[in-house]
Order: sequence, then C-alpha cells, then structure tokens
Amino acid sequence: MQLTYINADGRSITLKQSRPYFLTKIDGTGNIRQTVNTFKAPDQDGAFYISSTLDMRNIILEGRVLANTPDEAYALRQRFLQIFSPKLNGTLIYRNRQIACVVEEAGFTVSTRQRTPNFFVSLLCPSPFFETLDEVREELASWIPLFEFELEIPEIGMEFGMRQPSQIITVDNIGDVSCGCEIVFQALGTVTNPELLNIDTGEYIRLLTTMNAGDELRVYTHFAGKRVVSVNGSVVTNAFSFMDTDSVFFPLAAGINTLRYDASVNMELLEVSIYYRPQFWGCEYAVIYLQSKPGACGYC
Repeated sequence: MQLTYINADGRSITLKQSRPYFLTKIDGTGNIRQTVNTFKAPDQDGAFYISSTLDMRNIILEGRVLANTPDEAYALRQRFLQIFSPKLNGTLIYRNRQIACVVEEAGFTVSTRQRTPNFFVSLLCPSPFFETLDEVREELASWIPLFEFELEIPEIGMEFGMRQPSQIITVDNIGDVSCGCEIVFQALGTVTNPELLNIDTGEYIRLLTTMNAGDELRVYTHFAGKRVVSVNGSVVTNAFSFMDTDSVFFPLAAGINTLRYDASVNMELLEVSIYYRPQFWGCEYAVIYLQSKPGACGYC
C-alpha cells in the first residue's frame, strides 16, 4: 500500500509501509459529502428537490518518519515540508489513479511515548473525482495499417493502409460520471465544416471553416475549460469564432457514447480523434490504518 505526491515543481515523495516515510493512515479516498439544494414553499411539508453537488474532497495522511540518526531525521522532515508546500498545487497518485489537490496543512508532532516524529497532511481536492493516470485515445476517422512482415509485394501491387470504413464509433467511458474531452480534427486535404455528432443526445459540435492539408483544430469540452484552438506547428491561436451557434460542448456520458463525424466537403480527408480521462467517485470506501512493524525505531 503506497501513494505518491507530486507538486507543481515536479518534486515527488512516496509514502508507504516502509522507511523513511511510514504511512499509518489514509482517510478521504472513498465516500464524499454532497450538498443538496431544495426549495420550501410556505406551509409545505418537506421540500422540493432542486439539485445536488459534491463538496471538495479532503484527504488526510498520517504516518511516522523513521531514521537512523537525528541528522537524517531532520533532513527527512525538511524534504517532507518542502514537497508538501501549501504554496504549490500538486497531484496525488493512489491505486493507479490520480487527483489534483492543494496542501491545506502539513506538519509534525512528537509523542511523549515515542521518539519518532509523526507527520500529518491535509489535502483539499477542488474536483472530488479521481482520474486514470493516462488519457484514453479513441480514433473515429483514421487509417488502418496493412503493412506487415514477412513482406511480399505481388505484381498487381498491394494496399499499405485502409480508410476506417464507418463514420460511427462507440466510445466506452468506464468512469462513474460524465467527463469532458478533447476533440481533434485533422485535415489531410481541403475539408469544409468538420463536425462531430452525439447520436444519443442529438448534440453536435460543428466548426464553420475550411481546413487545408495539415491544419488541426482542437475542441475542449471540460467543465470551466471549454475552448476551441487552431494548431499550426507550435503556434496555437484562438478559434472560438469558428463554432456554429447551435453547437454544444457535450461531455462523454458514463458508459457507451455513440458518435458520428462528418463534413460538408471532403469528409474522407478528415481525421478525428478523442482524448479523455475517465473519472471515478473514489478509490475505496473505508479508512485505512497501517501499523508499523515491531522494532521499528527512529529519531525526532
């Protein structure tokens, strides 16, 4: 059982059931509180339910610093506080999932019965959802490679690639909730008005522009991060004005999403990819207490 914290400067620290940072307690990685919004009319029994939202997640870490000498213990404590700096945002990696967080409190206490200093860290997670470590990539319109070894080219020639035959693809969001995504339109030639339709909801994203070979447009549908950009090499420019007024920045619902790509002109020269990170309610549903091995010692 272990976890890793990486701060905004790229420095990391691993807490686990061994030296030097012995983890004894993890809390807050499972259940999370929510705020329920209701409306109550005069003389009404009960109330009308309006909506509910999840609160921020609070993760508590506790443990001990185990060292062979007082000087080593002091150096370990200094490194611990430098990495868990409240001035830097960070990412917590736990059970092959990650969550963005900020340090609310980090410090040490020394028990009168033990010589080992105990550490305490409180992490606040503005978004309460854990995410996968790696982005999931789905290709909606792409070329299927047919080149393989052993290679023998017949006299009539051979195909080195084949265009994916279907305009429709199902994207399986394995997360517990809907999540935003990045939609990438790439042009292999002249393409007019590329679009992506969510067949399940009827919502679509359409860009009113003509793309030339090598052009790339990216649409981000994340909550509080919706934007459209044009990418030309290392140059990124705002392309929000290309959005059709009826377009919707739709997220990927939990489960199966049925999507179809299209274009007004030269659809066959359009490549479409989707990148997203599934989100989860939590990693487990209990407070975890870990005990140090008999005979473990350290210095404060």
